[in-house]
Amino acid sequence: VARCFAYAPHRRPDAEFDTAAARIDELLPGEGPLGERLAAWDARFEIPVERLPAVVDWLVGRFRMSAAAHFGLPDGEDLRVSLVTGQPWGAYDWFDGGRRSRVDINTDLPVRAAELVGTVAHETYPGHHLEHAWKEADLVDARGRLEASILLINTPECLISEGLANLGRRFAVPPGEHVDLLVELYERTGLPIGADPVAARDAAELSDALAAPRRALPAIRGNAAILRHADGRTHDEVLAYLIDVGRYAPAVAAKRLEFIEHPLWRTYVFVYAEGEALLRRWLEVVTEAERAARFGRLLHEQLTPASVTVPG
Repeated sequence: VARCFAYAPHRRPDAEFDTAAARIDELLPGEGPLGERLAAWDARFEIPVERLPAVVDWLVGRFRMSAAAHFGLPDGEDLRVSLVTGQPWGAYDWFDGGRRSRVDINTDLPVRAAELVGTVAHETYPGHHLEHAWKEADLVDARGRLEASILLINTPECLISEGLANLGRRFAVPPGEHVDLLVELYERTGLPIGADPVAARDAAELSDALAAPRRALPAIRGNAAILRHADGRTHDEVLAYLIDVGRYAPAVAAKRLEFIEHPLWRTYVFVYAEGEALLRRWLEVVTEAERAARFGRLLHEQLTPASVTVPG
């Protein structure tokens, strides 16, 4: 893994996930295991598949305008979104060149409202699509760096690319706008809770509060990959670990383990949490007012993990 990404992943202590789970437990009290309570909560916000195309188009348009204001857009960039099934990943940006992308969203598992916001920002603006479009314009077209036209899996650039796509959400949806966005999303998707403005806002505020501790849990996939491929733990043992420590619902845990066991993606699984942590430290060395400009460098420059590593 370290040879692929020029950055060594590390095993995180289970206490890190227990701390996040304890915070979720405070926000979502009740009877039964926390994983079951989270699954019941999530079920309230599952978007009907037939509603996804329209609401995804709306989110893409909104995030595109935000990205244009923060980072600008290269001439001629465009994308289209399709719904797919039967893939090990949740979503994927296929960059076709010519500053155009095809974005696939996998509906094997139910898509919930808050998750969709992050997925769309990650794959489109200011995530993968915008990064690829700007680098094609700046590095390939303007400077003739043809190597930048080739996107290779399991290379150091993947750590940067997935880290910036994860962090891009903060620019697509500033913290002060997240609750209002969720309320509108509930209404646009026809969720029952969207018909009650008071209940919708209460739910959006709770979802917003849950966001930070919930974002800490997916890093457990790196631990699971180490258990499976380095420690030799069985499929069933790692599945139980994802459910018990990661607080995943069984169906979700099985899908995550499918990715972890896939011959191509078993290495790639590390880049999300590790890339985000690496770039968050790099962004936070400057003031809040300077972070959009610093993030913009990730969209235009071919930075390496070593070049963004903050000592200490």
